[in-house]
Amino acid sequence: MIRTWKVRGVVLLTAAPLLAVVPSAAGAEPAGPARTAHPVRQDASPKPPPRPRTQAKPKAKPKPKGAVLRTAGPKADVIPGRTYEWKWTFRATERSRPKTVKAKPGKTKSGKPGKAKTGKAKPAKAKPRKSKTVELLTGRARPREAVFRMTMPKSLAFVSGEKNCASSGWKIVCRLGAVRRGARVSGVIRATVAERAKPGQKISPSGTVTWAGTRVTRRFPAVRVAATADLAITKSAPARARIGAKIPYAMKVRNKGPATARNVMVLSEGPIKVVGRNTACVPARGAYVCAVGALRAGESRTLHLTAVPRDRVRAGTVLRSTWTAVSPTTDLDRSNNGAVVRTRITKRR
Repeated sequence: MIRTWKVRGVVLLTAAPLLAVVPSAAGAEPAGPARTAHPVRQDASPKPPPRPRTQAKPKAKPKPKGAVLRTAGPKADVIPGRTYEWKWTFRATERSRPKTVKAKPGKTKSGKPGKAKTGKAKPAKAKPRKSKTVELLTGRARPREAVFRMTMPKSLAFVSGEKNCASSGWKIVCRLGAVRRGARVSGVIRATVAERAKPGQKISPSGTVTWAGTRVTRRFPAVRVAATADLAITKSAPARARIGAKIPYAMKVRNKGPATARNVMVLSEGPIKVVGRNTACVPARGAYVCAVGALRAGESRTLHLTAVPRDRVRAGTVLRSTWTAVSPTTDLDRSNNGAVVRTRITKRR
């Protein structure tokens, strides 16, 4: 339907659209077979199981080139105040590489290519030279200067080295001179462990060698500073004793430090027999072992025991017995670890 309006010389036309709706029957379904969301193939075959993965072969380690540096140090714990050796070995292993050089063809004797002459004559052609292959050894095959450097920790003090070694502070420089490929150079650095080194501290200096543009750094095997102690023993026993009388002994063991002495024991040897209720000393192969225990730095302990001659003795016999303090802890001074007791046997009154 179309309507027309005239307003002040303007004509407006409007049209109303026609809408047609076709109702569908309730519950009606489209013709044809039903479709599923996920169709299933009837002829689908199962997938084969995955193949087991094969382990990749380990790659061969590349051969060392350039320089090889090996180091060695003390095998046991080091003791402050003592001198030890740190050894090193340098080996040049780099191979020389051949360099191929080809001569340039087509040059005259003067070194310039030939030019064509004017006229009918054909231009003279320079005979090309046959290419030559020349193998030149690079500079790596020639002897090269080698230098070994070592940096020492503050717990070490340099003592001596090879003739070509010099020290400056904590650094040591050894100029090894010209070294050919395949050559081997060894050296030794001697150093003293500082007195102030703490027990249990690790010492591992590092060494570096430079040769033919190659620089290799390697640490020396780490060693520990041993825990040290200083055991001292003092005796107390009578100088004379009558026949048949018991002889009293008193042994004082002291640890002067600096570390704790572990499992301290006193070993006694001599023609005596310990009597009485003394559980600290037990017989062992004709001698006696007396347990003291651990002693801290500055600590002391005294053993009191009673003994008699092992066999019958006559008047005038001197009983000589030795007493030694031992410990698994390293002892810096063993000169004061022992004591000798002498007792003369006299007649009865």
